[in-house]
Amino acid sequence: MSESSLKQKTIGALLWNLLDRMGQQVLLFIVGILVANILSVEDYALVGMLAIFSAIANIIQDSGFSAALIQKKETTAEEFSSVFWFNLGMSILLYGVLMGCSPLIARFFNQPRLVELSAVIFLALPINALTIIQSTILNKQIRFKPLTQINLYSMTVSGIASLAMALTGCGVWTLALQPVILAAARATLLWSRENWRPQRIFRFAVIRSLFGFASSLLLASLINTCFLNIYSVIIGKLFPQKQLGYYTQGNKMCDMGVSLIYGSIQNATFPIFSTIQNERERLIRAYRKTIRFTAFITLPIMAGLFVTAGPVIRLLLKEEWWPSIPFFQLLCLGGCFTILTAINNNFIKVSGRSDGILKIEYYKIAFTVAVVLLTYREDVLTMVAGLVVTRLLVYIINMIYTAHYTGYRFSMQLMDLLPYAGLSILMTLLLLPIGGWIENQLLLLVTQAAAGTVIYIGTAYITGSKILKDSLELIRKKKGHEQ
Repeated sequence: MSESSLKQKTIGALLWNLLDRMGQQVLLFIVGILVANILSVEDYALVGMLAIFSAIANIIQDSGFSAALIQKKETTAEEFSSVFWFNLGMSILLYGVLMGCSPLIARFFNQPRLVELSAVIFLALPINALTIIQSTILNKQIRFKPLTQINLYSMTVSGIASLAMALTGCGVWTLALQPVILAAARATLLWSRENWRPQRIFRFAVIRSLFGFASSLLLASLINTCFLNIYSVIIGKLFPQKQLGYYTQGNKMCDMGVSLIYGSIQNATFPIFSTIQNERERLIRAYRKTIRFTAFITLPIMAGLFVTAGPVIRLLLKEEWWPSIPFFQLLCLGGCFTILTAINNNFIKVSGRSDGILKIEYYKIAFTVAVVLLTYREDVLTMVAGLVVTRLLVYIINMIYTAHYTGYRFSMQLMDLLPYAGLSILMTLLLLPIGGWIENQLLLLVTQAAAGTVIYIGTAYITGSKILKDSLELIRKKKGHEQ
């Protein structure tokens, strides 16, 4: 693949992934805000208690095989079919295990309703298993357009259904059924639009051959998922139920921005970079451009969300939700490190060293345990601040391992990040005082958003940001082609 072809493929993949993620997050955001203003904080807390179990089960049912199939240069129909049957069988087994454990989960949180909620929420597992291979094939073939359309249609269906349920008084069942409806809509569209069908073949040898790469990713993903969700368990167990509701809402809103950015970049670059995995110098150049682009986009967005958290939540959510503002702000800070860590993990995966990602997760366990032990006797916000510190420490370790496995040195990555970190900090410091001058929340939000955009883009332009120049050049070329 030539340099220009690689660039065009990467840009096209990024655009479709951004459209996919952005469309999903916009729909999720609109529906989420409408539903949150109907349901109670306690409803979100109940579903939040089950979040870690759903997340862990989703990781186990895939077991890292999707990434292994994408990373593998040549794949066969036998491999796809064997992994499909493995995923489906594992999901059915997991559903049975989770249902058997649901009384224990309910007893742990002292919430009897969790038993019946589990029966519905965990149904998404076997339904999602039906779509893993179709999605993997579309990603491997870099066919992001049909995947984007299917995801957006599915999200629309589940969003309309969620809003209808909330308006008709379904309460917490709105949140329980939403992922099930989303999974069912997505499965229906993928099976009706895509031609791939599993063969009646299952070879254990195939699973064993892929497991070498997949096993490290599986363990790493399990640790990462526990890390991301463990606070829901701790807060739900140690603090009043409303505190978990505030944390869940703040995390949900923050995650929309986080997953939009790193999900788009990660999904687009992994299959493309895998095609040039043996060209070291070329890969490092591609990595550097990706990190600069990620920092250019990520840092000002997360800083902007931190600054505008107050007016955003006060304008969009009823007063019952306003205590979630500081949770949202802290999680936005941590989100910066989450995104950059995820992109670096992509680089390590391309190099074939999934064991390196697992080693990083061991540090994550140690940091998490230490921070939880230091903060669990304090208030909830202190605990969440500890989570932000943990994410920063993990990212530093992640940069060291990325340098070791890919040749993208620690100093190089810092040089690529610092200009955009400096611009984002400057923007934040200039925007924060505005909050004390304007009382009208809508005017405050508009003023901060406009001023932040002007400050960041203007300063980047004056200081000669290459990423900004490349972006402007791309826009000019697209306009020229359209004319």
